Amino acid sequence: MPEQNNADDLPIRDQPAWDRAAAVQSVGDDALARRLLHQLCAGLPDELAQLRRLYAAGELTAAADHAHHVSGGAAYCGVTALRSSLKALEREARSGDAPATGLALEALAAQVERLVAHEQALP
Repeated sequence: MPEQNNADDLPIRDQPAWDRAAAVQSVGDDALARRLLHQLCAGLPDELAQLRRLYAAGELTAAADHAHHVSGGAAYCGVTALRSSLKALEREARSGDAPATGLALEALAAQVERLVAHEQALP
């Protein structure tokens, strides 16, 4: 059985909200990693609201595109579970399966809540 070396290989519920070491490795500095995390978290409620509006309007392709955009913006932040949730939402929306997209959107909302709570609890 192959060993899991990457947090991306874990089920989303087992992935870290924030992988500080990965973020620092990505950007090279702890202070910058924390600033980027803070900026990301500050914008997530608006991003989630936009995704919900697109879903409610039946604009699944636009929702997939927006999820892809948000995921790209989070790429350097070490937010493994959030990015996995965004990728799942993008995949379901691109498939055209509205019920599955709705479930993926709610799973994403849970990850947003989890990450924001984690960020707020950081010293």
